[in-house]
Amino acid sequence: MGPTILAQTFPPPTVLPPISIKAETLFDIPLPWGEIHFTNSMLQTMLVIIAISIFFFLATRKMNLVPRGMQNFGEAIVELLLGITEGTAGKRVGRRIFPLVATLFIFIIVANYSGLLPGVGTIGSCHPHTASNAEQGVVAEEEASGGLLTAEEYCPEGTEFIPFLRAPNADLNMTLAMALLTVGVVQVAGIAAHGFGGYVRELATPLFLTPIHIIGEISRVISLSFRLFGNIFGGEVLVTVMYALLGGIWIGFATFIFLGVELLFGLIQALIFSILTLFFISTAVAGHAANTQGAHDAEHGAVQAKGQQIGRVLSGQESSQSLLGGDKEKVKDGEDVPGTEPKSGTEVHIGG
Repeated sequence: MGPTILAQTFPPPTVLPPISIKAETLFDIPLPWGEIHFTNSMLQTMLVIIAISIFFFLATRKMNLVPRGMQNFGEAIVELLLGITEGTAGKRVGRRIFPLVATLFIFIIVANYSGLLPGVGTIGSCHPHTASNAEQGVVAEEEASGGLLTAEEYCPEGTEFIPFLRAPNADLNMTLAMALLTVGVVQVAGIAAHGFGGYVRELATPLFLTPIHIIGEISRVISLSFRLFGNIFGGEVLVTVMYALLGGIWIGFATFIFLGVELLFGLIQALIFSILTLFFISTAVAGHAANTQGAHDAEHGAVQAKGQQIGRVLSGQESSQSLLGGDKEKVKDGEDVPGTEPKSGTEVHIGG
């Protein structure tokens, strides 16, 4: 895409960039059939994957019977997620889908939090205008900079400011890819559990609702991808605007409130995406996870047991009061759990 115009000073100063929906291209990778635009969100995605890999490598390098430090923290996360998965889908199905659910949760939450690190989206360099970035879709350019340089003040004429890093889930391509993977696994799980003929019968029963069922499967891709993208991108826009309005790094301490909100939203969005994935797969294989009611009787650690309890509450097997220290209250078939929505006709038909 041509030579990069580097900053005149090193390290480059922090710049308040224009708000762009599309991830910016850092460089192009030529291939025989065309070019791949390597974007700043791809770069940060690679860094997130490397960071997660290094953490779990160090946490499991020297395993001790009594975990401490990084091993203790890593095992607590895995046991909690395993407990939630088994508590929702049963032990047999839960163990099979646990790697997918845990991977999605850990990647999404780390990717969300990585977007809040200093310099992400604000440190970059000036690049000549290119066709790949000309249509990046600038939403707004804030006149108030909060003491920071604006892109126009920092970059020479004829160039544009492109940050080196961008939160992975603030790129619709990333969230769409995860949503397609999730819905694809749901369909494969349904076919594996019921057979292709049984899968088609479930989808076409009753026959006049077949288009509704197909639209429902497609809508899962849209809801999963746009929900995660919208919340993360919107949070970044909120923090950027507040950072500009409240005075930047010197007197903008009020922006820490919004950073705290983004920490909460990052956790919530990771939970929503992974738990919805768990529910979709569980309903797809419903009726084939035999003896799931007795799958949780074995003794487990405290964290895993709590995760299983959360999973049973989420799946409607127990009342939510059990999480508050009350007695476990089993829910009978056909009885609504207080505080939850009743099952729709489609969910009952699928076997949820």
